[in-house]
This record gives sequence, structure tokens and C-alpha cells, in this order.
Amino acid sequence: MKQLVITLLCTAILSLAACKPAAPSFRLPEIETAQIMDERNFIGKTTLLNFWYPSCPGCVKEMPQLINLHNKYANNPNFQTIAISLNLNSEAEVRAYIQQYKLPFAVAYDKDKKAQTAYNVTLAPMTFVIDKQGKIVKQYLGEPDWQELTGVLDKALK
Repeated sequence: MKQLVITLLCTAILSLAACKPAAPSFRLPEIETAQIMDERNFIGKTTLLNFWYPSCPGCVKEMPQLINLHNKYANNPNFQTIAISLNLNSEAEVRAYIQQYKLPFAVAYDKDKKAQTAYNVTLAPMTFVIDKQGKIVKQYLGEPDWQELTGVLDKALK
């Protein structure tokens, strides 16, 4: 009996560990086009979602790799990158950064901290991989291990 209880507990724990949480709801305009982005943008696409801001040293350091990773998958219609700038810089500063570094992906400005709060982002950079069903597959606080992240994206895109 004791062995059965232990087996059932282990099975339940493993089942919970395999569950992927749904990407939280948010609604923000893309900074250059004003097109509304929300969690519905995730359905049917593997999404690399990055929280950042222009005066964040770690964010600035990882941005070239983020651009390279985006470019690697840019021709895949089932992939997208969305960057959400925290409101620690002005919207004008975010726009200037986008122009200066020619960011090739959608960027939103989280003026009212709605997405930041929904995703419980307390530090940046913070990156999420969201699968085609809108579930969070992986999250990284700080600069990710780029090789591991590439593997996670490859698996999610299959």
C-alpha cells in the first residue's frame, strides 16, 4: 500500500511538472505600427518574447544575439519575436533605440506595466519561449544560454 501511494504521488508530481502554463493576457500597441498585440498573437506561432529596456546593460548586451536569433528563424512563418520595453526609459528613447539598432521584430512599450505585471517581470532582461498553443515552454532571467535557447526553439517549432 505504501509503495502504491508513493508511486501515485510521483506520478502526480511528474504530471504537474509537465504542465505548461498559458501565456498571460496583455494588450499593447506595437510601437511603430500601433497594431494591437495580445496573447492571441501567440496562437499558431512559436514566440520569443523578450522584456527589456534601452538603458539596461544586460538588455543592451544581449540585443545583438537576440537579433541574430530572430534572423535565424525569420523565414519560418511559424516563428515570431516580440520585444516589450519596460517603462524605465521614455517611449522616445525606445523609438530611438529601435531606429539606431534597426530592430527587425515587433516592439511594444509597456507604459502602464500591464504586460510586466502579467508576466511577473521584476528584472530585465527576461525572455519567454511560448509554443504554438500559447503555453510558456521556457523562461530565462538574464541573458539566456543561446545554444540551449536555440534547442528549445527548434523543438517548439517541430
